[in-house]
Amino acid sequence: MKDADMICDFCSAQSPAWRYPALTFLAYCTSNIGGESVGDWASCDACHHLIEAEDRKGLAQRSLHELILKHPETRSAATELYHELAELHKQFFLHRSGRAMPIDANTVCGA
Repeated sequence: MKDADMICDFCSAQSPAWRYPALTFLAYCTSNIGGESVGDWASCDACHHLIEAEDRKGLAQRSLHELILKHPETRSAATELYHELAELHKQFFLHRSGRAMPIDANTVCGA
């Protein structure tokens, strides 16, 4: 995967700078479908600082803000989306398996 193709797994910013090792986990499940978070998570500098500060509320707020900027039609569901993002991030923190590592040209997240 080229760096230009990578995005932050928290806010979707281009060219993330950090990789967080993580175990695979069930990210969501509805009556007909489920989805997994597979392996490591990529993070931009802004989200990395929030993660390192354990600012989970700030991380969820940043993720929501960036989501609404990219998809303004989601604004009406902001409260529900905030809670869903906060829950997903909670699972990330529970399944994180190591310290953040800088992403370099040879890094592939999820590998």
